[in-house]
Amino acid sequence: MAHPDTRAEPAAEDPLTTSSDSGARPRRSKKAEAQRSGRGRSPRLSYDDWVDGALTLLAREGVTAIKIPRLCSELGVTKGSFYWHFDDIDQLMEAMADRWCAVQSDAIHALGTLDSIPVEQRIAKMSALLIEQSTWMVEAAVREWARNDPKVAGAVQALEQKIFDIVKQTMLELGFDDAQARLRAGAMVYLGIGLIHGRGSLPTPSAEEAHAVIDLLITPNRSGRQPGSSK
Repeated sequence: MAHPDTRAEPAAEDPLTTSSDSGARPRRSKKAEAQRSGRGRSPRLSYDDWVDGALTLLAREGVTAIKIPRLCSELGVTKGSFYWHFDDIDQLMEAMADRWCAVQSDAIHALGTLDSIPVEQRIAKMSALLIEQSTWMVEAAVREWARNDPKVAGAVQALEQKIFDIVKQTMLELGFDDAQARLRAGAMVYLGIGLIHGRGSLPTPSAEEAHAVIDLLITPNRSGRQPGSSK
């Protein structure tokens, strides 16, 4: 949704702040409920503006940055604007978790359509995701957050399982048996997680390097040996 003109600068679009119709009504502060029923003044920023701003800050600086004074400074408003919508920071974090889980649910649904495109295109998408640094920043922030939020942790786990299933299915379609497909899918998923946590301290792979890694994983063993085989 568009931000009010009173904002100094609109936040850049971010996958964390993509609106999603989750069907559940968010829990709001008493002041917000009064405003919604026509008994109070309109706040400077909307409920969604606050959730969007908090998620954008989360992606950029991590969960420790989600403090009321820091958010007010970021959005250019006073604490009074915050309390129009939320009773405390925990209520905002709950709203952020609801939004993130709804976005992840949409992402899982979208991933389900990948099975319908050719294997080569799926592999190309996997290569592109490996070197998408903006995705790394978001994923790192969310994983840190998930350590202390079971709802977010569950959404992360569900998305990872869906990605693993899609990669494994791709390996099966390439002709690998179940054991090899599982091994190679796991290697690819863990590679992505490793890139997230190694950003900044390890060299960032180029597009050519990402394609080379994918090629290693989709190329059959020259020896024809199965994983774990001693023969």
